[in-house]
Amino acid sequence: MRKILLTAGLALIPMIATTALAQTSSGEADPAQSRARPVAPTTPAERSEARGERKESGAAAARGPQIGEGQPQPAAAPKVPREERRAAHAKRRAATGQANQAGQLPRGGNTDAPERQ
Repeated sequence: MRKILLTAGLALIPMIATTALAQTSSGEADPAQSRARPVAPTTPAERSEARGERKESGAAAARGPQIGEGQPQPAAAPKVPREERRAAHAKRRAATGQANQAGQLPRGGNTDAPERQ
């Protein structure tokens, strides 16, 4: 038990020491690097000029092609009457039933099924 605790302690000491040494001495940010670079304040004329440029580019983008524009909606398929759908379903069921009775349908729907191997 002592050997396990001794080796675990020896392994933890470098991990704790590196995190302790990585911290700054005062715990505060470096004043020289914690602030943004000083920038000259913009004048109202510069701001209005920049605003005008953004307005022009925004208006051009709004007048340009939009997402989904030029892609027409597909036409809806004509509705098939219920009687025709029922007749087609009965025809398919009859064909499947005959194929099943003749033994033409394989057992199981999966190609990896044990009965197919």
